[in-house]
Amino acid sequence: MAALRERAEADFAAHQARWDAAAEETGYTAALRAEREAGDRAEDLLEVISSTPATTLAGIAGKLDAVLREGEAWEECSEFPWPQIRSALNDLVRIAQQMIP
Repeated sequence: MAALRERAEADFAAHQARWDAAAEETGYTAALRAEREAGDRAEDLLEVISSTPATTLAGIAGKLDAVLREGEAWEECSEFPWPQIRSALNDLVRIAQQMIP
């Protein structure tokens, strides 16, 4: 049984080494790293946006838009709270436009 386990572990290690080499050669590893870094940066920016008080209606709309773009699983997601946030954003934009002389 121990020999079978050792063989399985060796096969897995060889497979992992082939996968790692192919991922590096094709650029997958770099793309994955860049995607992770971009996600981290977007998360940091959302934290800054949420902790910065809006001073205009456009600022509030921008905050809501950022949440929609980052949080929705897909565009026009119909699950709570996305339709409600989109509706509030649309109302806010409409009201702001009515205030422009």
